[in-house]
Amino acid sequence: MPRLRPIEDSEATETQRLLIETARANGAPDPLCAQIYVRSEAGRNWLRHWNELLNGGILPVPLKEAVRVLISMKHQCGYCSTVRSNVAKARGLTEEKLLATMDFETSELFDEREKAALRFATLFKAGDDAIDSDEVYADLKRHFTEEEIIELALLCAETDGVGKFARSLQMRTWDEACELQPELRGRRGKVAAK
Repeated sequence: MPRLRPIEDSEATETQRLLIETARANGAPDPLCAQIYVRSEAGRNWLRHWNELLNGGILPVPLKEAVRVLISMKHQCGYCSTVRSNVAKARGLTEEKLLATMDFETSELFDEREKAALRFATLFKAGDDAIDSDEVYADLKRHFTEEEIIELALLCAETDGVGKFARSLQMRTWDEACELQPELRGRRGKVAAK
């Protein structure tokens, strides 16, 4: 049971129900997360913002979903690591490719642009100073416009920060995630170390 209580359908307002249904349709975040966040005006606003950031913008949704899942696996959020975007799946993102994010540099499933985004996400997750270099931005600028870089960085920031909050809510433990996605179990140390 999560540390904060999900709202019941019987107590949800029309706006809260709409945000939960949008989460159900989009898949990320899934309805359980939405049922918790809608309890607060800030949470409702964040759900609207997240929907636009993950499913709108100019970067491909499958690329953003791969970045989201990679960061989620790096902080071992059992919940976020197993939630999947229905929008990204409908646009061709496979589970095989998502799990390959753990070894993206050597995987043939990713092109150079995708690898640059995943490198940035890895560095973003590594710590406060990891992305603070001209080399990091030179790598990004070979593959992305400045507008795309801003979108990518904000996605990384949202995923990292809100993901830590989601993990602390204990909606799903890492062990439960490994039951749902057995491939995570064998890669636990690898994910955390990279």
